[in-house]
Amino acid sequence: MSTIRVSKDVKERLFEISAELQLNEGKRVSLNDTIRYLIEFYENNKKKEKDPQLLLSLLGSAKGVKEELERSRKEDEGGS
Repeated sequence: MSTIRVSKDVKERLFEISAELQLNEGKRVSLNDTIRYLIEFYENNKKKEKDPQLLLSLLGSAKGVKEELERSRKEDEGGS
C-alpha cells in the first residue's frame, strides 16, 4: 500500500465526493474507489475532447497540487 499526500482542502473534497458516490451506490465507498472513479471520469471526458482541467476543477482549487504530487513522487522513489 502506498501513501499519497494531499492538501487539507483536496482531502475534504475527496471525502465529499466519496460521500456522494456512497449515496448513489448505496454501499460503502473507499477513497481508493473515489479516486478510481475520478480517474475514469477524467479519462472518459478527455476522450470526448472536453476540457482536460475538468478533474482538477472537480477537486476545487488545485494550486500547488501538481508540485505537491511531484514532490511526493520523488520522496516515494527515494529522492529528495
